[in-house]
Amino acid sequence: MRTRIITLFTILFSVVMLKSFAQEDAKLRYNMLKTDYKTKNYDSALKNLEWCLENSPKLTANIYIYGGNLLGAVIKTSPEKMERVAALGKKMYEKRFENFPNAKPAKAHSDYADFLEDVGADKEEVFKHYEIAFKIDPAKLGVGSIISYFTTVLEKNKETNLQYVFNTYDTTVEAINAKLEGYLNNIQLLQAKKDQGQALITSEQRKLKAYTINSKALGQIEAILDQKMEEISTCEYLIPLYTEEFEANKTNKVWIVRAINRMFKKDCTEDPLYAALVEKYQEIDPSPEASVLYAGLLMDKGETVKAISFFDKAISQETDPVKKAKNLYKVADIFKKRGQSAKAVSYAKKAISAKPNYGRAYTMIASLYASSANKCGKNEFEKRMVYVAAKSYALKASRVDPSIGVYASKLAKAYAANQPSKKLIFNNELGLKSGDSYTIKCWIGETVRIP
Repeated sequence: MRTRIITLFTILFSVVMLKSFAQEDAKLRYNMLKTDYKTKNYDSALKNLEWCLENSPKLTANIYIYGGNLLGAVIKTSPEKMERVAALGKKMYEKRFENFPNAKPAKAHSDYADFLEDVGADKEEVFKHYEIAFKIDPAKLGVGSIISYFTTVLEKNKETNLQYVFNTYDTTVEAINAKLEGYLNNIQLLQAKKDQGQALITSEQRKLKAYTINSKALGQIEAILDQKMEEISTCEYLIPLYTEEFEANKTNKVWIVRAINRMFKKDCTEDPLYAALVEKYQEIDPSPEASVLYAGLLMDKGETVKAISFFDKAISQETDPVKKAKNLYKVADIFKKRGQSAKAVSYAKKAISAKPNYGRAYTMIASLYASSANKCGKNEFEKRMVYVAAKSYALKASRVDPSIGVYASKLAKAYAANQPSKKLIFNNELGLKSGDSYTIKCWIGETVRIP
């Protein structure tokens, strides 16, 4: 009996030890995979990846993250290994979906779609995984992935299902903007700390850099999608589409808001359908945003005083600073479209007061100032000083909102090129010199430094 117990104990001990050794071996191989990848020893890394997939596929989801990065690197550096990489990649992602289905699934399917595209897989297979990722969380797709997915959606549906294309666009932009808002808020907090003279610690510097890079990347998406939508986002397309679908969607707030925003953006506001949409919005959701749009209709009818009273009342009712800023910007845009630059700038500045990192409000002010340069001065020096103010606002936009940094920087560069020259400054009739303060004439009234 004692001999049997000892034998059984020996067997159990051996099993435990073997299992322990196997786990240690798996961890060793995983660490070798990481090290090989980081040191660019890709041949060895591929062997360790194959071993991990075969012997320890459930060890950690990081096997698949490093594996994906590794395969991408091998594709770039060793295209002759494409066949091996394609087969290994398919095996790797199948095991990832099987063993870690809930580990960042949107990112996983997006990465797999990117991989399939790199190895020249069937386009429908690529699209299938982009679509899965998009339905889980569109904000998890990279810039290139979103553009690839949206391009396919557009090509597949622009002749047969425009509403589906618009829905995809809206879902994408809304998700991206929500994510972008978080980045910009974090940037604002860190920039405020710097502005107060406090040094950022190393981790904060890294975060600021990452938030800035990610904001710039996200900021590219809407502009690129708008370019792709240009052909089908005209009043010629929008009015018949929304007219046909109005009855079926007249109580659908999301549909109503998206239709209003698209028609407003594309200057389709003179069509009676736009007024019907706004009135319906005001009816089903009497929110401050709906009131702002309704006030715009009052302006169209010539009821300016009543409209402004309505604007101000609607703004005062909004307690969320981000929503308040967006409503103020909408008011500014309404005045801008009507050629009332002073009113537009006034509301754009109120939007900035509510949301200091509202980059588009800064660029609106910059562009309105620049467009008034020839009206704000009696000589060339005075007129060109307007561009100094315009440049200042464009530069502020690029600083507080990296998502429009490229656009804002281009504006600033263009305005800088139109500032007064050294000769103009030297010969100005007011006897002012470089560095002196100067208050711009007419409705602008900004005080700036002479360059």
